[in-house]
Amino acid sequence: MYRRILLPTDGSEGSQRAIEHAVALADEVGAAIHAVYVLNATEFDELDGDAVDERKHAGESALDAVERACDRVGIDLNRELRRGVPHEEILAAAEESGSDAVVMGTHGRTGIDRLLVGSVTERVIRESPIPVTTVRVAEENLAIDTPERALERAREAVDEAGYEEIDVLDEPYRGTSFWIVPMELGGKTARVHIDGSTGSIRIATSGN
Repeated sequence: MYRRILLPTDGSEGSQRAIEHAVALADEVGAAIHAVYVLNATEFDELDGDAVDERKHAGESALDAVERACDRVGIDLNRELRRGVPHEEILAAAEESGSDAVVMGTHGRTGIDRLLVGSVTERVIRESPIPVTTVRVAEENLAIDTPERALERAREAVDEAGYEEIDVLDEPYRGTSFWIVPMELGGKTARVHIDGSTGSIRIATSGN
């Protein structure tokens, strides 16, 4: 199925959930993980010496967290720190590493943060030739017990991820513990998975 999974990380709670998902998936299918932390060139180039060191240290710490998670279950890991435009570096890392899937975390955010996060996420999904799964952290533990509520949560998630072209392809349906909402996002077929107990979201899209 997958041989190598690209895992962008920034050390946030959303990234931690993505780490857990990526490691579980890699363990299940026997894949390796390629972890990448991107130093945003727009911000990085304006920093002084101490701030540069702090940002690099934060990146290495985020990658250390991935390494610990992989070591616990014996997953092969490659890691790298990159500098540049985040979505471009993520896509380049996927191609250069030979990854055949991407797992990345997102957050429920508002205002400028929401626009920035949505922009990176949407661009990766739009431009990636390989499947992308996004793992979202729910702000609250809210049980999802109806198809209507599942559709509402799915719409919230894709809106926060920055999608503008959204179509619901079919009614939400219930798996063992997840609701699944078939959608088309930015011209790509996707399934929005919603944890029925917590409301946590992950968005899985097909490749080009």
